[in-house]
Amino acid sequence: MENKYDLRIVRTYKSLTAAFLQLISEKHFEEITINELCERAMIRRTTFYKHFADKYEFFRFFVRRLQTDFDAINPSSADYKDSQSFYLSIIRHVIVFFKEHEQVVQNALNSNLLPTLLDILSEQIASDIAEKIKIGIKKGINVPASPDITSSFFTGAIIHTVRWWLVQKKQLSEETLVQEVEKILFALH
Repeated sequence: MENKYDLRIVRTYKSLTAAFLQLISEKHFEEITINELCERAMIRRTTFYKHFADKYEFFRFFVRRLQTDFDAINPSSADYKDSQSFYLSIIRHVIVFFKEHEQVVQNALNSNLLPTLLDILSEQIASDIAEKIKIGIKKGINVPASPDITSSFFTGAIIHTVRWWLVQKKQLSEETLVQEVEKILFALH
C-alpha cells in the first residue's frame, strides 16, 4: 500500500507541474488561481492543500522540481581544475536552466509580483549553488568566503545579469554573455 500511495503523490505532482507549465504559458502568475490549476491538473483542491499552503509555496516546489529534473539531466560532476572553471560551469548551468524555462521566466519578468517571484527563484538558486559550492570544496576548489555568502553574492549577480540579458532580448549570444562574465571572474580572482 505504501508504494501505491507514493505513486499517487508522484502523479499528483506531475499533473500539477504540467498544468502549471500550461497555465504560465497562457497568463501571468498572479492571474492563475488554485481552482484553475486543480482543474487543469484534474485533482481536487483538498489534494492541493494537503501538499501546499498556497500557490507561492507551490511555485517554490515547482522551481525546486525544475532544478532537480535539470540537475538529473545535467549533473555537475565534472572535475574542475580551478575556481574560475567551477564558477563558469555554474553560470552556464543557470543560463541553460533559464533558457529551457524561458516562458516561466518571461512571465515572471512581466508579472506585477516580480519581486516576490525573484525572491523565490533567488532563494532556490542560492540553495542549489551553495550545494554545488560545497561539492566543489570537497573536490579542492578554492572558495574565498563561506558557501552561503558566496552563493548569495553569486546568485544576485547571476539573476540580475540573466534578467538583463533576457530583457535585452538576448542581443548578446549565450557564449558572448559567458565570455563577458568570464572576464569579470578573471579580473576578480
